[in-house]
Amino acid sequence: MKSRLWIKYAIAYFSIVVMFYLVNNIIGTLHTNKAILEENRKTLYRELCVISEEYSKLYLQQEISRDEFIRQLKVVDSMLDCEIWIVSADGVVLENVESGRSVSTENHVKLTESYPNFLEETYLTEVSIPGLTEEPMLCVIEPIMDGVTVKGYLVGAYPMSKITATAKFIIRCVNVVAAAILAIVSILYIWVSTYHIVNLRRLQKAATEYADGNFEYEMNIQGHDEFRDLGNSITYLAEQHSNLVDYQKNFIANISHDFRSPLTSIKGYAEAMKDGTIPYEIQGKYLNIILFETDRLSNLTNDLLDLSNFENKGVHLEWAPFDVVKMVKQSVMTFEGKCSQKNIRIRLVFATGEMYALADRGKIQQVLHNLIDNAIKFSNQDGTITVTVSERGDKIFVSVKDQGIGIPKESLNKVWERFYKTDLSRGKDKKGTGLGLSITKQIITAHNENITVSSVEGQGTEFVFSLAKAEKTE
Repeated sequence: MKSRLWIKYAIAYFSIVVMFYLVNNIIGTLHTNKAILEENRKTLYRELCVISEEYSKLYLQQEISRDEFIRQLKVVDSMLDCEIWIVSADGVVLENVESGRSVSTENHVKLTESYPNFLEETYLTEVSIPGLTEEPMLCVIEPIMDGVTVKGYLVGAYPMSKITATAKFIIRCVNVVAAAILAIVSILYIWVSTYHIVNLRRLQKAATEYADGNFEYEMNIQGHDEFRDLGNSITYLAEQHSNLVDYQKNFIANISHDFRSPLTSIKGYAEAMKDGTIPYEIQGKYLNIILFETDRLSNLTNDLLDLSNFENKGVHLEWAPFDVVKMVKQSVMTFEGKCSQKNIRIRLVFATGEMYALADRGKIQQVLHNLIDNAIKFSNQDGTITVTVSERGDKIFVSVKDQGIGIPKESLNKVWERFYKTDLSRGKDKKGTGLGLSITKQIITAHNENITVSSVEGQGTEFVFSLAKAEKTE
């Protein structure tokens, strides 16, 4: 990973650098050259206009001498580092004023011979006049007027090589400054890329460790950014996976234990009866034990099937309004035999004679059956179980309260876990699978309702669940 990322970061960085220098040295040079050319043109034009308007008129009116006029031209020539030509009305160069000296042209070069439209333009570039210029020039033309009559022209000529040299100098300065900035950016770029790679390698290492089952590994992500958030998410995922692994181990251990115990009893008693160890006269007692253990296996199998269906397919609900009071009465009647064995009394409390709920009647009856069955198991002899149905707002609340052994405070949040049994309940719940409350919770949750538990150890437990109220049906 490291080498591949470094290559990508390096390619990206050098691509940016190369692109910058290409743009700066090609497009930047052209743009700078054009800008300097335009600036020199404006400067020459502005100075020539001043000379033409002030000194040329004075000269034409003979208020200043020719030498004074040439001297003024030399001052401008020296200031602008250019050449100034005095041109006659027909295009003949009369004077070429260079820096510090005046040169009379012996052959009197005629500009219109090389450039027929020379005097009609405001400025020209790349001008080369044989016998007058040694290199291409930028020329700016300003007429000398006497009223409406053109008496001649002033031409400012600036070497194109100086414009190009100035543009190159500016570009070189930009390149030097850019190189310094890029050096600083390079340090930052290397730091950022190293930071990313180190954190990515730590994330990769952590993922590998967690995949191998080392859930204690700490990745130590640097910074407080998205890498830290991602690291925390992976750590959380690992913790959840660790809990799932532990849960699966406990799940398999519990299933193995709950299946092994009844199967061992069934096999042992069946073999004892087969080989005559248990006399025929007392086999009925052990057959009842075999039937009891068979019921345990059947209940466990049914509960496991229910849980499997709930997880794989979800809890399938058949919604319909039904009378909760009537359903409670019918459910309680099925426990008459169990209650008589422990002389337990079930007390029913209804807010009204009829209360209709919108839910799956069969599933809610299963919930109520589980809660009452648990209440009977953990109630003492001659105890009382109270089933209450009440209304509050748009909800119906069903409560099942016993006076049994209760649930320790530290175990209240665990009663919904599969196979969980408190130490207090193990002696009481011989036939339970530890899955009933887990199934109950899933059914109520599928209805988008809530179920709560409260308990005081040694005094009893109360389960309360809610249902959506429905209109009475005929």
